[in-house]
Order: sequence, then C-alpha cells, then structure tokens
Amino acid sequence: MKQTIILAILLIFIIGCARQAYQNETPSRTSQLVLNENDLQQLGMAGTGCNTEEYPTSENSPLAQYTFCNYTINRLKNSEVVLELQKFTNFEDLNGTYQYTSLHLRGSQGLISENDYGDFSRFYVNNESTIYYYHLWIGKNKYIIHITSKGSKEDGEYIAKTGRQILLKFG
Repeated sequence: MKQTIILAILLIFIIGCARQAYQNETPSRTSQLVLNENDLQQLGMAGTGCNTEEYPTSENSPLAQYTFCNYTINRLKNSEVVLELQKFTNFEDLNGTYQYTSLHLRGSQGLISENDYGDFSRFYVNNESTIYYYHLWIGKNKYIIHITSKGSKEDGEYIAKTGRQILLKFG
C-alpha cells in the first residue's frame, strides 16, 4: 500500500515537471530549429530544401506546425537525411504522438540509446542488407524532432550530431 502511494506521488511529480519544461520553450516556430548553412557546414551536410506548414489548432487538432527537410551527407555516397519537426499545443497530445511514432517505427536491430539527448529520446537502427536506417526521436518542450537516414552504417554519427545541433537551438 505504501509503495502504491509513493508511486502515485512520484508520478504526479514527474508529470508536473514535464508540464513545466513544456511551458518553458524558447523557439516559437519549427523553422527556427532547422539546420542553417553554418550548421550544415559543421556537420558536413548539404540541404536540398525545407517545407513548413502551419495548421489551425483546436482541442481536436493540436498539431500547430510541421516542418520537413531533406539533407545529404557530403562524404557518404547515397546517404540521405530527413528532418521532421512537429510543434504541438499541449503536452498530452505531444506525448501520445511521440510514444506511438517512436515505438511504432523502431528499427528491427534495436535500440542504440534512450534518453541520451534529454529525457525524451530514442535512437534506433535497422538495416536491410547494406542499407542502414537510423531513427532518432527527441521530444523537447512542445516539439517532436525526428531525424532519420537511409544510407550507410556511418550515418549514425551524423544523425547523432544533427540531433545535438538542433537541441543547441533551444538555448
């Protein structure tokens, strides 16, 4: 009985901390989080374009913004990187979307790391013959950051560096 009460208090505390972190965001638009020319030079990547969409929000439609960017890794032939940024209006919908998509699209080879990019991250790898797919999911404030690649085994280090570079933009 004591353990149940302690667990309930701990859960309430964790939810409260998560909501506070959710409210303390810095960037206001997903387009501020994409990689700029300086970021791309540091990462050894090239951008092929980004598209940002804004949505009217309501209680039933909490996704406010969505940005989709394509990049290539300069030194790796045939390696593509895709960045998806989603901004939500509330923590509950962000959390539900994050939990579903980051677990639904996980790689069959498994988890590389969890919570290495903050409290809300999962990094997976999958490969089919010689093609490797990396997925890095990060939840930060009102945002879901999803960085994925299709290419070589070496892509993993680029995905990790890209995630860290985007997190720096939160200040």
